[in-house]
Amino acid sequence: MTIRIGKASFRTSAVLMLLSLGACATPPPAKFPEITFSHLPKISLDVAAIQVVDGTAAVKAGNHVETQIPASPRAALMNWARDRLSADGGAGLAKFIIEEASVVETDLAVNSDLKAKFTKEQAQRYDAKVRVTLKLEGVPYLTQAQASAEAMRSQTVREDANINQRDTVLFEMVETLMREFDPAMSQSIRRHLGNAAR
Repeated sequence: MTIRIGKASFRTSAVLMLLSLGACATPPPAKFPEITFSHLPKISLDVAAIQVVDGTAAVKAGNHVETQIPASPRAALMNWARDRLSADGGAGLAKFIIEEASVVETDLAVNSDLKAKFTKEQAQRYDAKVRVTLKLEGVPYLTQAQASAEAMRSQTVREDANINQRDTVLFEMVETLMREFDPAMSQSIRRHLGNAAR
């Protein structure tokens, strides 16, 4: 028996094959904005200079992914110091010490039975934490003054999420984390640094 495939049928098959290949292709990487705080008012410090100190560990364990996500908590904290703090004094130094800026990934148990093939579960949990201390040194009328704040957020990602969906979830997690850190740090500065902060 001879089976003939007409031109129209061949073209249709080719188009369907290309569409199928396109559906399996990896989506182009999503672009995310930098997390900044320039829209918020400056906190004036009675010091001559501000120094940002990275006090986080240089080497992280394998489940630390803070350098692999679209919005690094460390970079967001450095932007916070740049955008929110202002040195308006004649002497002294403010040290903005980043003590923690981590995101830890944990694999969650996912069912593999027949029922699980019709449902999508949360496959990973991400725990983010930032902790900062701001110390004033060499301010004439202060012997010692410091303020500190921290914030934590957790988020899960579904097992069927592609890389862009995962990155979007993690970007929004860090953005929310920093929205919680900002008022906590601002209030701590005004509470603990007294006349040295305006």
